[in-house]
Amino acid sequence: WTEEDRALVQGSNDFYGMNTYCANYIKNIPHPAKPEDFTGNLELLLENKDGKSIGELTQSPWLRPYPQGFRKLIKWISDRYGKPIIYVTENGTSVLAENDKTKEEILNDDFRVKYFEDHLQALAEARTFDGVDVRGYMAWSLLDNFEWAEGYETRFGVTYVDYEGGQKRYPKKSAKAIGQIFDKLIEK
Repeated sequence: WTEEDRALVQGSNDFYGMNTYCANYIKNIPHPAKPEDFTGNLELLLENKDGKSIGELTQSPWLRPYPQGFRKLIKWISDRYGKPIIYVTENGTSVLAENDKTKEEILNDDFRVKYFEDHLQALAEARTFDGVDVRGYMAWSLLDNFEWAEGYETRFGVTYVDYEGGQKRYPKKSAKAIGQIFDKLIEK
């Protein structure tokens, strides 16, 4: 970037939108980055040096919930970029072996409810205690869908889609819980 380019774009954004699902431990890679590197020459780890997982297992091998990391990330972005308006444009979780469960078990998705409770609490704390100007939150996803890296094997939706039963849709417990979670956290 030239100084003229920087002056043109610096502070010109209306808001910061972020998709985020989990946190990782990191480790420096002590050799030059490969051309396809997108991590900043870091190794992303799901366990610490003692083998302790950062969060519980999910269906997605890369995703382990860690709401404290979510709060730290939002605060870091706020501090780093001069307290912009932030919208969380995607945030959610898959559930381990959800496709192996009965429809009734899938609809009673307590793990996903807990994920939203914990992450929305962390977001509320970032706003209340850290001064983060967060204005919106979009849960991923309204419906179970085709996930780009995992196909139909992984479900993120708060609405169950019966792929073999005419694509019929049924709200999961998490669909009903999100509004209640917000009601508890938002000042009226």
